[in-house]
Amino acid sequence: MADAAVASDGFGAAARWGARLLKTFGAYYAAEGERRLLWLPVFFGAGIAVYFALTFEPPLWLGFCATCVAGGAAFALHKRPLLCEGALAVTMFCAGFALIAETTWQRQTPMLQRRLGPVTITGRVVDIDSVDRGWRMVVAPDPLPGIEPGEQPARLRLHVAATSDPLLPGDRIEVRAALYPVPGQILPGSHDMQREAYFARIGGVGYSYGPAHLVVSERDDSGGGWREDLRHLRTQMSRRIVDVLPGSTGGVASALITGKRGAISEHVKEAFRQSGLQHLLAIAGLHLGLVGGFVFFTVRAALALIPWIALRYPIKKIAAAVALCVLACYLMLSGAAIPTERAFVMNGLVFVAILIDRLRISMRICALAAAFVLAVEPESLVGVSFQMSFAAVVALIAVYETYGRRLGHWLHRPSWPGRMLGYAGAVVVTTVIVTVGTNPFSIYHFHQVALYSPLANVVAVPLSAVWTLPWGVVSCVLMPFGLERWALVPMGWGIDVTIYVAETVSALPGNVWPMPRLPAPGLALVALGGLWLCLWMQPWRRWGVVAIAAGLTGMALTRPPDIVIADLGRFLTVRSPDGAYWAAVNHGERIQAAFLSEETGLEMVPWPQTAVPGVLDCSGEACRYSVRGRNVAILAGTATPPVDCAGVDAIVSQALAGFRCRSVIPVVDRIDSWRLGAVALWLDEAGIVMESANGSRGDRPWVPHPRPRHRP
Repeated sequence: MADAAVASDGFGAAARWGARLLKTFGAYYAAEGERRLLWLPVFFGAGIAVYFALTFEPPLWLGFCATCVAGGAAFALHKRPLLCEGALAVTMFCAGFALIAETTWQRQTPMLQRRLGPVTITGRVVDIDSVDRGWRMVVAPDPLPGIEPGEQPARLRLHVAATSDPLLPGDRIEVRAALYPVPGQILPGSHDMQREAYFARIGGVGYSYGPAHLVVSERDDSGGGWREDLRHLRTQMSRRIVDVLPGSTGGVASALITGKRGAISEHVKEAFRQSGLQHLLAIAGLHLGLVGGFVFFTVRAALALIPWIALRYPIKKIAAAVALCVLACYLMLSGAAIPTERAFVMNGLVFVAILIDRLRISMRICALAAAFVLAVEPESLVGVSFQMSFAAVVALIAVYETYGRRLGHWLHRPSWPGRMLGYAGAVVVTTVIVTVGTNPFSIYHFHQVALYSPLANVVAVPLSAVWTLPWGVVSCVLMPFGLERWALVPMGWGIDVTIYVAETVSALPGNVWPMPRLPAPGLALVALGGLWLCLWMQPWRRWGVVAIAAGLTGMALTRPPDIVIADLGRFLTVRSPDGAYWAAVNHGERIQAAFLSEETGLEMVPWPQTAVPGVLDCSGEACRYSVRGRNVAILAGTATPPVDCAGVDAIVSQALAGFRCRSVIPVVDRIDSWRLGAVALWLDEAGIVMESANGSRGDRPWVPHPRPRHRP
């Protein structure tokens, strides 16, 4: 009886503790007030994320039916606020799921399943940009030979020779090219180019044999309307900019004005990434904010100099309307990328608020921008632009909401030197906030962090604000009159200084730290923790730090694979004891090697010419790879599998390995790579783990479904 009483008292204490905890959370939730609405776009995005996490394609009706049921429940429960809010959150979740499913169904992008060509391609240029040693263009091709009508790609991305005819969007061309399927994942869970290409309606990639020629015939009038005219204008402006500012200087100027970055050399792009200045190349909040502010204050000051107008009309609202129109033009001219759309919505709402005398910058504007971008392009949720752009803005707004007064008091100084130091301090604080907010996504996508980015930003951001971007605005005004050189030349001076800063900071020792891979579940946990920390205002927000820390620990639980075979067996690599990857001689393909090196942060080195004792023992093209007590037969070229299946723990072959050993040990050959995509193996004392890129993604529209070339 005593034991029962003690147990009963224990259960009663636990119940009372749980009731107090629930009451505390209920009080916090009620105290959040309108902040609860900020989570509706989060649930909308969560529905999109769950769709992409599936390994099968759900029926189209499922999301729409679930949305209708949840919406009906929310309406029925409108007199019970708490339950109504829960039903509304579920409605948004289902709506996001339904929207991305419908978007996928609308795309229906046929993807090339095998190499084709060289073949003569005719078609219409959709878009074009200059790159190293030529041009990169997107082409809407005419039917390709050897491909059934239902499998014809809607668009191709081609790299054509620099000797090609001068081409513009809308032109019809003829070019001889080799076509390839869009490169797949090099590792399970890595960057998925095939998914990106599917939603961009790009079904294949390739390169030309010789120049692309303009077809001398009547112009095809069936094309893209105003969108094509806009791409035509962007291309012409970009070329005029590069004519005045050749090289990477013109490429950066073109990126800031038209959003086209192809003319920037890879060396300069890497310097911007490693110095933390890559945000200057993506037209986003900084650019639209500076351009909008420059136009607003310039127009307002000009109108104030005219007493007849200043005394009769609201010049502040006129300036806001002009700035809003300029930002809309900038959005369209820059290609309307995801960060630009987000920045336009947020800056546009600010100027609209000026027009209606309700100016307030808050997290609500960011939530509206996220909802707008996801409603227009739901597939952008899994892209690096959306994630890093909104991570930076949410972190900035959250910090300045909480500590803005203290930071303003600390940074504000009455003297001019004090103001300059305060401005520099504000740039440093902002850069640190943005860096901390975006680092998890940078680790997930790029597997590295830059430590000295505040040093680069404290020079480059003020320079862009007071010199580079204002001259860019002036160049756009002068361009219709052919006078853009007057503004582009001084703009180039500022860009040259920015490039110098990027190259100098990126070369500092210890600047770039390679990071382990962050698994997708870990990133999701970090994102949830960050939102919990930033969107709530009550003390329970601090629990978000726990979720962030738990998500980041996922990096400690991952390690690069020991063996990777991809591209129909043509790419084969194994991990060396010093952490690099050995690529089989004459079989390591450049693109796959670059992808694997980027994903793992490890160097690719040639296959050793001599045996490595205890690790790699080769006899001709047949090798024995030994790691952590496991032995794997590595068969390069046409080497035949071992006779004794029991002598090894697995077989990896670039040729056909047959079926004799498959029932005994793991076997991967070129046919498996053809069916499953890239295959990675992790060797451990407990066994061998084998994962494939296509197997981890499941049966989705963007995942290849290879078939024999000759079907019955």
